[in-house]
Amino acid sequence: MWSRHNGANQRWVIKYLDSDNYEEKTKGLNKEYGLHINRPFYIVSKLPMKRVVEVIGGRNLQLKDRQTNKKSQQFVFDITTKTIRCLGYEGKSIEI
Repeated sequence: MWSRHNGANQRWVIKYLDSDNYEEKTKGLNKEYGLHINRPFYIVSKLPMKRVVEVIGGRNLQLKDRQTNKKSQQFVFDITTKTIRCLGYEGKSIEI
């Protein structure tokens, strides 16, 4: 853990799986949280290698190379619980 310094290692991008062909950008958008509801996404590091967050063993987060269709790297915003859930581990949400 580091103090906030706004470096690339502390910055992230939400990349939706269907972002290349998604026409209606505001469909299902929750304006309070700024995320689309139940629309799968990757959490991508702003570091040069563009690695993604992956849930390991249902308990830990690590940066890994992106792999297509790997559910432990895909997340959704759950409006019911107002949390970010990993598709690879149902019933679990990210806690930071």
